Amino acid sequence: MEFICRFHDGDELNRVRELLSSKGIPTFAPRVEGRKMGAQWALFACINEQADDVRKLLHDPAHDPAFKVDAKAFERMLEHPDISLLTRWATAVAIVVFVLFALLMLAVVRLSS
Repeated sequence: MEFICRFHDGDELNRVRELLSSKGIPTFAPRVEGRKMGAQWALFACINEQADDVRKLLHDPAHDPAFKVDAKAFERMLEHPDISLLTRWATAVAIVVFVLFALLMLAVVRLSS
């Protein structure tokens, strides 16, 4: 993820993000200052190889990026990562640990009797 610039106007940020998304460039824009200090957002290009295209698009909205992706899908993935593989792996490990513990307890009970 590469930093591009800061925005003080939320509407301008949304306009720029929509332009970039339509050109196949996913972005990330966290708020870096609250309202008390004057709202600010930092704009990041999610894919480092697209950072130069982002800067060119900020100066020339007609620029055609060399590398495009489905920006909406990419940004959805950032917001809601698919953890199903991790969940399945953790469940399998928990079952194996439980079975091994049960077998160990059974062995201890049999040896002590």
